[in-house]
Amino acid sequence: MVTARQPAGDAAPAEVAARRRFAASAASLRRLLRWPRSGALLLALAYALLLAVGTLVLLAPAASTAGATAADAFFTTVSAVTLTGLTTVPVQEHWTLLGEGVLAALTVLGGILYLVGATVVLWLLGRRLGMRDSGMRRLFRGVPGIGEVLGVVRTVLVAAFAVQAIGAFALFLVMLAADVPADRALWWGPFHAVSAFNNTGFALPDAGYAAFADDIPVLAVTGALAMLGAIGPLPLALYASRRSFRRLPLDARLILLAMAAVLVGGAVVLLLGEWANPATLGAEPEWRRPFIALFESSARTTGFTTLDPAAFREESKVFGTGLMLIGGAAGSVSGGLKVGTIAVLAIGLFGALAGRERLSLFGRELPPQAFRHALAITFLFGGAVTFLGAGVVAASHAAPLDALFEGVSAISLSGWSVCQAPEAGAWERGLLITGMLVGRFGPILLVLQMARIRRQPATRHLEDSIRFG
Repeated sequence: MVTARQPAGDAAPAEVAARRRFAASAASLRRLLRWPRSGALLLALAYALLLAVGTLVLLAPAASTAGATAADAFFTTVSAVTLTGLTTVPVQEHWTLLGEGVLAALTVLGGILYLVGATVVLWLLGRRLGMRDSGMRRLFRGVPGIGEVLGVVRTVLVAAFAVQAIGAFALFLVMLAADVPADRALWWGPFHAVSAFNNTGFALPDAGYAAFADDIPVLAVTGALAMLGAIGPLPLALYASRRSFRRLPLDARLILLAMAAVLVGGAVVLLLGEWANPATLGAEPEWRRPFIALFESSARTTGFTTLDPAAFREESKVFGTGLMLIGGAAGSVSGGLKVGTIAVLAIGLFGALAGRERLSLFGRELPPQAFRHALAITFLFGGAVTFLGAGVVAASHAAPLDALFEGVSAISLSGWSVCQAPEAGAWERGLLITGMLVGRFGPILLVLQMARIRRQPATRHLEDSIRFG
């Protein structure tokens, strides 16, 4: 049988051309996924575009009540996109409904960008960092296919949007019960749900979240959203699918236990320091003080507070700076040192005191490089905190401890504030912006650097030792 052939000069059929375009796009995506640094560059460009667009929109006359300066618009945009929550102007008084909507949109986009980018990058680099997924597929199959990557992204997006949607509805109901007008609760519910889950901490009431100090349901829902955001979508999705703590991977179990320990430990420290302070917990009935302390501890990564941090005792401010440095899970929206990093350091510490050469937890042995990576991240992050804190103290006219508190809040993306940002000068604001950017992107850049494939030296040196103690 003779079949007609397509003339050489004719274009390929539409179906064939579409397949070729899809194959070319798939090949480009595969090449991109092979080089996480290229993906990080695209993520950085997306953030830069978001910062530029957000600043321009907030500068529009309709976005503010009395006109926003470029410095205030840029500072607020950086704070929203990096999910920090520090602000140089009162949110409710300065921004109109359009401006508040822009802040909510920047918060959602900043959170989704980081959740997707960090989760995929950490998953792709799991084998190089001494971690493996529960199915051990990365150990044998190397770089995943497009379907697997899209599956991870879909899981992250579904979990994140589902929690925020449920939280928005729950906050709407409890705010109605707290006598918030229906039209206001219809906006405040979704806004604060987004702000809580993404650990941003923008609050719309004039008095901040202190306006809900007597409304335990509002605080309970907000604190739960903040904790879920700090835990991250993947551990939540794993627990929802397996419904058993013992069946969870080691990383997820460690995250849940560490977050519970930090929640209780932070509340205990706050109770000890502020129980009798009439300007903070001392003004609350005794039966409500433990709950307020638990809320403050749960919201430490968001900046939501029913108390005035400026009225904390000096020792509480010192403990507060340390508490802000403890973040959530790797791949979550929170900043600071990840609880997994701190847990690995603690395991290594106890192992060294016990004279153990190998580190193990829950019947699983940790890879040797896990402790080295945790130590490197902690050391470099501590150095960044030290230099930034010293710079903010030098540039600020506030008391040194207050200035340090604000600087640590910026680099840890906590958002707790002693109200120094509105009075900060140009140099101090610049340092706070630098701190927010370093706190957002520094840890993931360190992970990319440590995960680079390097040629190991072919020779070994003579073994020697040094003295300790």
